Amino acid sequence: MILSITELFAYLKQDRRRTIIALLGIAMGTTSLVLMDTISGGMRKKVEMELGRLGALLVMVVPGEVRAIGQRRVQFSRYTTLKPADVRKIRTMIPFVREASGLKKKAVSVKDVVNESSLVVTGVEPCYFRLLDYKVDSGTVFTKRAMDRKRKVVVLGAKAAADFFESPFDAIGKSLELGGTPFRVIGVLAKRGSFSNEDFDETLFIPLATEMTILENVDFLDGAVVQVSSRNELAPAISDVEGLLEKRHGRKDFTLNTYQEVQGTAAKTLHLFSLLSRIVAFVAFCVGTLGILAIMALSIYERLLEIAVKRVAGAKKRDIFLQLLTESMFLSLAGSSAGVVFSVTVGLFVQFLASWPLFLPIRTILVSMVLSIVTGISAGIYPAIKALEFEPRYILRLFEEL
Repeated sequence: MILSITELFAYLKQDRRRTIIALLGIAMGTTSLVLMDTISGGMRKKVEMELGRLGALLVMVVPGEVRAIGQRRVQFSRYTTLKPADVRKIRTMIPFVREASGLKKKAVSVKDVVNESSLVVTGVEPCYFRLLDYKVDSGTVFTKRAMDRKRKVVVLGAKAAADFFESPFDAIGKSLELGGTPFRVIGVLAKRGSFSNEDFDETLFIPLATEMTILENVDFLDGAVVQVSSRNELAPAISDVEGLLEKRHGRKDFTLNTYQEVQGTAAKTLHLFSLLSRIVAFVAFCVGTLGILAIMALSIYERLLEIAVKRVAGAKKRDIFLQLLTESMFLSLAGSSAGVVFSVTVGLFVQFLASWPLFLPIRTILVSMVLSIVTGISAGIYPAIKALEFEPRYILRLFEEL
């Protein structure tokens, strides 16, 4: 085998341009497969990280009509019909629901003695921090007792805390004015990132009851987050929530989405990109197969004397067949390996620039290598069979006459 590879190298060096063109097809096919999966895998891990540990089990309730426009979700109508009592009913009456929290948001002026900024204040229930898998950097989050008593306490996102304090520990116990009302800082959250065009690190969280009575004096919610017990119960839970809210409101004046569906438009684009990359990979592997087939077929006629001498020296037809098949597979594997190295390098570089979690598509790499072996075998069978049709004595006589 080593000898046949050495002979192949010697032959390929005679026309490097033809060799490179043949290898490019396989390399392009492998690159399109591996690079796409490297990038999409990094994106998926980033989304999972942003969603948090329980993200796949969360359902968003929005009072109004929400539609997907391009890669964004736009709310076309808003209603004031979603109430805290609805969230309590969802929490207590639907068996598939483990926990739920109402939401109320308001952009207010936030200031201390020196600084002032306009930020979004989000009123939530204490379980919200568990639902979104928040981690506390310093201090603590508020409790149900603080919410029931409408305490004026605030938990800061990482960026919001950095706007007013030198470190998270400096913020604890200090006072901030939210819309002119003083609130005491009791906690600072670890950096969380963004989700669906919303930067959670710039948000301030206060008890829901405090937000609805002190900051706005309203009795309706901007939305709710519902946690389902398991993935298998997601569909029945959504159906039950829809039925409960329709019965309470007398109509469907809300939209339900899973947190994964909020990223759905991006996921659809990613899926389309993935499908196109696989089509390109299929075409590229076909082109690569034809390229290797052409090289191996040409090599038969250009190496007739070599084949004849080997046959006369005692090589069997099986030996010649396996030699040519091995050379074809080697060519295919060489192109595939080059594609893997290139695509992994580029993919990891993209992940680094985008600050995504590290993801290496081992399964796709193995699939591409298997495909390259299949390609090599497919491209080598015909030339190998063709080489066995020539009788050594006729070939040697022909070269003697020349």
